[in-house]
Amino acid sequence: MVDERWVGHRVQSSRRRAVPLRSAIAPGTMSLIWSWLDGCDPATIDCDLTHNIECRRAKMPGQSGREHRRGRADRQRLSVARSRRQGAVGAVDHGMNERRRRMALSAVLHVVSHGVAVGYCLMTFREPNRALMLAAFSCGMASGAVGLWAAKRVTTKATGYRVSFTILLVTLVMVALGAYWDGGAASPTTLGFVTTSVFVATYTPRLRLLIGLEALTVGTYLAVAAVGQPARPGQVFIHVAGMLVLISVCATQARVVARQRSQLRSLAALDPLTGALNRRGLADFAGPLFRGCRRPGLSLLCLDLDDFKLVNDRLGHAAGDALLQRTVAAARDVLRAEDAIARIGGDEFVIVLVDADQATARAVATRIDAAVREQTGVSIGWATAPHDGDTLETLMHSADQRLYRMKQERHADPPLRDGHGLVSSRPDVLGA
Repeated sequence: MVDERWVGHRVQSSRRRAVPLRSAIAPGTMSLIWSWLDGCDPATIDCDLTHNIECRRAKMPGQSGREHRRGRADRQRLSVARSRRQGAVGAVDHGMNERRRRMALSAVLHVVSHGVAVGYCLMTFREPNRALMLAAFSCGMASGAVGLWAAKRVTTKATGYRVSFTILLVTLVMVALGAYWDGGAASPTTLGFVTTSVFVATYTPRLRLLIGLEALTVGTYLAVAAVGQPARPGQVFIHVAGMLVLISVCATQARVVARQRSQLRSLAALDPLTGALNRRGLADFAGPLFRGCRRPGLSLLCLDLDDFKLVNDRLGHAAGDALLQRTVAAARDVLRAEDAIARIGGDEFVIVLVDADQATARAVATRIDAAVREQTGVSIGWATAPHDGDTLETLMHSADQRLYRMKQERHADPPLRDGHGLVSSRPDVLGA
């Protein structure tokens, strides 16, 4: 039985209408701005843009020639958004490793900063309240060590936030007590508030959370200045102003770097010509899906354009590039949003189908063949887990074998050629 979602997907796709690009960009641009302020992942931005485009498509009753051209640009933008979202799906492990690294760095910073405070207490041990200060800063070092242990075992984002927030509260309390016992806002130990605010500004991704944590840090210092011994005139003002300047600079630079790194990761996972995933993007996307796969529901298609070299030789490389782009666009019209297409060679493509059995995989291959046949001939091989393998490599090998078997059959029975000398594929052979 073919998955009913494919039927529904095609019915809905046939009812869509093109929409002017600028009518969909406005809400997408606002989502981009607010998501940047909130520190969201670019994949979320792409999902919002995709939703806006598809919703506005459904509202258009018809289209003119000008709207059709805009709609084509709209579909290309939608395809890029889907590819970025698919690349982001494969980056889940990277995000978890990044959170663990950030937690470990925070824990090490707390251990080092409290260790410096312990050294200060030992050098000034004859001053009052040094025993209490040593106990407080030792507790801070212990909390940092616990955080370093937890960083290696955290598995969810919520757990990581809870651990980091607990360590931050312990640090603020210990620094506040140490500064109060050492004379108030004029104590050298108040530099602990500066290091904490700089770290929070650099490694807190969400803007509202950043503002809350920095307000807590600055407020704790002001509380120490209020209840402790009076400081010299202007000292508290200079200290707070310096903290705010450092927070602003570090937060701005951290977000610029984070945005650039996210863009570089997206570019590294996409084919610049077609907007499809490249080999690295395919591995990142399929890795979590195929890891330990022992159940049905994952299928893979290998596509190879027939006589693509003939297109480049007779019509030029620009025509060949345009053919590759149209092939990817035609295949995406058949696929669902959760599926992915990748270009792994000159005219070779791999499609990953999520929750698709053998019958569904062959049905999708038939639809893709019919869609691409308007442009050029295509050979398609398919493979399904776990029947044909339980890893990406074994499934690609099985699909390649079916694909080349299909090519051999076509060489034995040459297909028809059109007026341009291009090959027309046969719908009755799909790598069976």
